[in-house]
Amino acid sequence: MTPQNLMLLPLSTPKLSIGCPILDHCLGGGIPCNSITELVGESGSGKTQLCLQLTVRAQLPPSHGGLGGSSVYIFTEFSFPFRRLQQLGNLYHASYPNLIRLEPLEDICVHGVHDAQELIHVLGDIEAFIAIDHTRLPVKLIVIDSIAALFRSQYQTTPADLKR
Repeated sequence: MTPQNLMLLPLSTPKLSIGCPILDHCLGGGIPCNSITELVGESGSGKTQLCLQLTVRAQLPPSHGGLGGSSVYIFTEFSFPFRRLQQLGNLYHASYPNLIRLEPLEDICVHGVHDAQELIHVLGDIEAFIAIDHTRLPVKLIVIDSIAALFRSQYQTTPADLKR
């Protein structure tokens, strides 16, 4: 997918519901597909929690606000909150027993990266990774949590270093 290809896509695009009607309304129906959405906020404000929730919600069919797809979750801050993701998976399975499979984490590929160069490498290979069926459902959501953390730890925070 290139920026030029994105311009050819229809203006109305499917959306992934956040699961909160008020936030979905503010976002015009949810997080838009075929785009990049950046979540920003103070440390501890719930950005990772929302991303974890979206990876499970993506498995729901579009009729229930999902995408009918799997997710790739790339994390940069160790350690990954596997326990919280398992809790969310169990909660969604209990809430949607006929829509979410017994092991919802099987449709979420989790990959850790340690530095910016590794992230760039992983992103370069992501299209080939998605083409191979790693999960039961096609990949519909890619989460990177957090790009800023890589650059904060790897570079000084001077404007020149951040620009580089």
